[in-house]
Amino acid sequence: MKLTLIAAVSVLSTLVSGLALPDLTPRSLVIHPEIGAVIKEDFPKTSFPATPANVSRSNGQHNVKTLLGFDVPPCTGKCTISFTDALTATDSRRLQLFTTIGYPAKENTWESKPSTNNHIGTFLVSISGPAVVVEDFGLTFECPKTTAKYGYEVQPVWDDDHVTWDITTGGFIITCPN
Repeated sequence: MKLTLIAAVSVLSTLVSGLALPDLTPRSLVIHPEIGAVIKEDFPKTSFPATPANVSRSNGQHNVKTLLGFDVPPCTGKCTISFTDALTATDSRRLQLFTTIGYPAKENTWESKPSTNNHIGTFLVSISGPAVVVEDFGLTFECPKTTAKYGYEVQPVWDDDHVTWDITTGGFIITCPN
């Protein structure tokens, strides 16, 4: 009987060791903007869809900015804003991110946009992969305890700057640990 029990445990042990264990790696929630609006200095009363999102400036003029609105669910820990996977990036390839006073709308124009508030970061963008953070004045913050809406304005940095991205697959994201 003792031998049979040992053999049974050995067989069961062999069978169980072949089963896949659940992946217990901590996951992060990646949030893309729910709102995107491109605003152009040369067309101050016209709103443009953010397909693709666009930030540019040529010879210090013809400014193009993008407004972004994020709807962030409750989560715990520290949330982080980052940028990844541009569609195009030429010239200085630098973006500045500002918070806005008020939540942006798809219908916003150059003249009707929410005011900018705080400069929270500057990014050096590459075509694929994450952007390099050049300045960080608040890109990491306490995650909201209840659903919260965050508005941002993305601006070009120098006289010649051109960056585009798809807000549904890349660009600015907020990451929340879960």
